[in-house]
Formats: sequence, structure tokens, C-alpha cells
Amino acid sequence: MVSSSPPNAAPWDATGQMSRHSIHLGAAWEPGDASAGATWIRRFGRPGGLGPRDRVLLVWERTADAPAWRRLVLNGHDLGPWGDGGSRFESDVTALLTRRNELVLELPALAASVVGGFGLGRASLPVEWGRIALEIVASD
Repeated sequence: MVSSSPPNAAPWDATGQMSRHSIHLGAAWEPGDASAGATWIRRFGRPGGLGPRDRVLLVWERTADAPAWRRLVLNGHDLGPWGDGGSRFESDVTALLTRRNELVLELPALAASVVGGFGLGRASLPVEWGRIALEIVASD
């Protein structure tokens, strides 16, 4: 699911907020072996059409049922702990993006029992975990 602004839209919307373009990363995850914890991997390309001052945020809007991660890593860079445990995690990943990217979500062994039935191949992230997306914030 991709939502976007019209081409050549002003960076500010009618309410005076900077415009955002959201790219949902819900599908095409590769669930790993759940025996020692669950590792989910999502590969994706760098968003096209970025301006020199645009920022790309990785956002996880968590539900109450979402497991806390052990590690969240983008292209080998640990994005840090969940923080205050709130329902939204946001990290500016603009400088970490390459032409091809790999996001690794490592969950503790306790949460692995939830994802153990996915097997090999690609799967959607469980809906009850919330929504993970890239948000492009236009600033020029």
C-alpha cells in the first residue's frame, strides 16, 4: 500500500504541515527460524525522487499486542531501543539508505512462538503488530 502526494505538490499542506509520503512495508517480509528468537527481514529499494533536503523516516506504529524488538537494524546500523515503550517509533534513516536496503527485525524468543508457523518464503507482517513504513518528509 502506497499513499502519495500529487506530483509537484507544495511541501506544506493546507494545515501548514510539511507534506509526507508513506510507503508501507507490511508485505514481502522473510520470516526466519523461530527456534532462538524470530528474525524478520525486509529488503527494499531506495525511494525514488528524493530532493536534496527531503528526509526519510522509518516509522513503526505499534499496537498493544506487538512484541518489543530485541534489535532493529537497517543496513547493519542498529536503530536503537524502542525508547519509552510508546505506540510510535520513528527514526530518521535518510543517511543510512543505499540503492538496495535490508531491514532486520529481531524479536526475543518469547515472541518467536507467535511467528513460528510461517515457514519459508515471504509473508506479511502480522497485522496485530501494527504498521511499519517509510515516511518521506518533503522539505523544499
